[in-house]
Amino acid sequence: MSPNAAAWLLAFVCLVLAFPVSAHAGWPEHPVKLIVTFPPGSANDAAARIFADGLSKKWGKPVVVEDRPGAEGTIGVGAFVASQDDHTLLYTVAGSVTVAPLLIDHLTYDVDRDLVPVAATTAIVLTLAVTNDLPIRSIPDLINVVRSNPGTYAWASGPSLPRYVFAAFLKRNDLVMNFVSYRDASQPQADLGEGRIQVLVTSLAASSSPVQSGKAHFLAVINPTRAAALPELQTARELGHPELEIDGLAGFFAGTVMSTELRNRIAADVAAVCQEPEARRKLEAAGHNVLGGTTGELKAGIAQQRAWLNEVTRIIDVKNAQ
Repeated sequence: MSPNAAAWLLAFVCLVLAFPVSAHAGWPEHPVKLIVTFPPGSANDAAARIFADGLSKKWGKPVVVEDRPGAEGTIGVGAFVASQDDHTLLYTVAGSVTVAPLLIDHLTYDVDRDLVPVAATTAIVLTLAVTNDLPIRSIPDLINVVRSNPGTYAWASGPSLPRYVFAAFLKRNDLVMNFVSYRDASQPQADLGEGRIQVLVTSLAASSSPVQSGKAHFLAVINPTRAAALPELQTARELGHPELEIDGLAGFFAGTVMSTELRNRIAADVAAVCQEPEARRKLEAAGHNVLGGTTGELKAGIAQQRAWLNEVTRIIDVKNAQ
């Protein structure tokens, strides 16, 4: 090899070492599967599809949503853990990590080992709504009316966290109401509007119909922050009832096969979608508060939710919440 050729080769090697090519520069190589633990048409499914659309545009490959709802999210999570690779992601709520182990004795996976937080996306807005048939205009009014008529009135809720928080609220205040369970998410708001139940604790999207028709009204947002879609409605904490607070945190999770470098890249892209004005508009209109899209935010939210649940489980049995 001539001296000039050797010099050029040495320069090339130095250049490669100085600017290494990422092992994931060509990722994704084919469509990305996004397993979603919610049914089609639900608020969180809608959010997942908004993010899937935004990410597919960034990645130049389709992000295919696969809905696997049921069993507190464990069906979808189980499917994700069983089939994960570096082209499969999970979209679910923090409750899949915090609540599921409290309800199901023998999970087929370990939430801390098998689910790696990637990025927070949104917090679904959760509300406390009451019928207009009763003279209730505040949380103290609600306490007084229910206390004066123990066992007379009925309530319903969204699954999991809203139910546990309100059941604990009743227990704290020595109140007796009848819990009504539903399989169809549309029926509770219809019954609230017709006065067949008096209180509904669920997402904004699943409780707005009777409010819009003038048959019910909101007492509070039970998230830590106000709703972007209802900025004038105060939070339960602002109204002096932090015991009603919980958050509907959702986000992306990866499997252990995915490298830290790739997870960080995905988180950055999720954060970018969170900042897109059109995506934010759609998410807020669907009843979400948009978050920052960071890994730290998702981890912190999970830790906070576990702290809330530790308090709740000291008051009620979550497996038999009434």
